[in-house]
Amino acid sequence: MTKFIIVALLTTFPALAQTNSTPTPPVTDRERVQADRAKAAEDEKVAPAARPWDRDADGKRPWERKSSKP
Repeated sequence: MTKFIIVALLTTFPALAQTNSTPTPPVTDRERVQADRAKAAEDEKVAPAARPWDRDADGKRPWERKSSKP
């Protein structure tokens, strides 16, 4: 009986130690581009504080200026 328990433990423990991890699929080029664009948009939102040297006193960049004509 003891031999049966030892054999059962030796055969089941390695099987129980395996994890059922699902491998993540590789990131496609499209997903990578979307992530880069989302990061660039987020960086643009925080840009006034992060890059004050390319902005005027009103916080706008030179190409963002609107004409002062009504």
